[in-house]
Amino acid sequence: MNPRQPVPIECIEVPNPAAMMGDQPTNAYLVGSQELLIVDPGSEAGIDLVSRAVATRTTARVRAIVLTHGHPDHVAAAGELRRRFGCPIMLHPKEQPILRGFLRWEQVDIELHDGMRIDLPEGTLEVIETPGHSPGHVALWEPAGRSLLAGDLFSGNGTVAIIPPHGSMRAYLQSLHRARSLAPRRILPGHGPEIANPERVIDEYIARRLQREAQIREALASGPMTIDELVTELYPDILPQFRRAGAATVLAHLEKLRDQGEVEPEGEEIWHATWRQVRIPT
Repeated sequence: MNPRQPVPIECIEVPNPAAMMGDQPTNAYLVGSQELLIVDPGSEAGIDLVSRAVATRTTARVRAIVLTHGHPDHVAAAGELRRRFGCPIMLHPKEQPILRGFLRWEQVDIELHDGMRIDLPEGTLEVIETPGHSPGHVALWEPAGRSLLAGDLFSGNGTVAIIPPHGSMRAYLQSLHRARSLAPRRILPGHGPEIANPERVIDEYIARRLQREAQIREALASGPMTIDELVTELYPDILPQFRRAGAATVLAHLEKLRDQGEVEPEGEEIWHATWRQVRIPT
């Protein structure tokens, strides 16, 4: 195959248990043709789905299982697929704290790091560190097709959750800017359809986060507020079942503003503290 041609990438939708992701499947990817990378095989349902997809490639062998991050809706199938195919699992070491029984760190064979190259007969993928959604989140960059296998850096179904303590809004925004600097032609997200207009979507992601940050600044300019009060102010029509997610987003923004020296909590327990503005940005 001409090495200038894009590396083949196939998407497999893997259902998730209702308690994990509701009706939002995880996108597992088979990368390559004769030698395969399995990227994010998903929940336990991915064991058979991915195995059947590999079986259609009668002369192919699985080179490795590459995990963009350690959340269960991306990794739960990895251990059994490792056993079936006799292949290594690759994951960034900063993901170790978020593995919760769906995968043991002892099952990870190769540690991913920024700039690592994974060579296939058809071409090369580069590991890009993209923390924010989780501390050691990575994306895979396929330069010939200018494709970004993005994990949960992006979602084809909307925005991405940034939940402290393992999620960082500051790191996430930096990762969005890094993704933009690659000028991808397409983004293959961890959930939802392919993103075919990356520049516009990345700009929208960044603008949305900065707009929310500005709203928090504006709210705190009128006086100290708790996270619960900020959620009510910023999401006046939020349904009760989504208040926790709204609170996590607000806290992620507050932690970024705290790191920038703009706000601080009054009290040790940050979820229930009163937050106040200490410096107005110039």
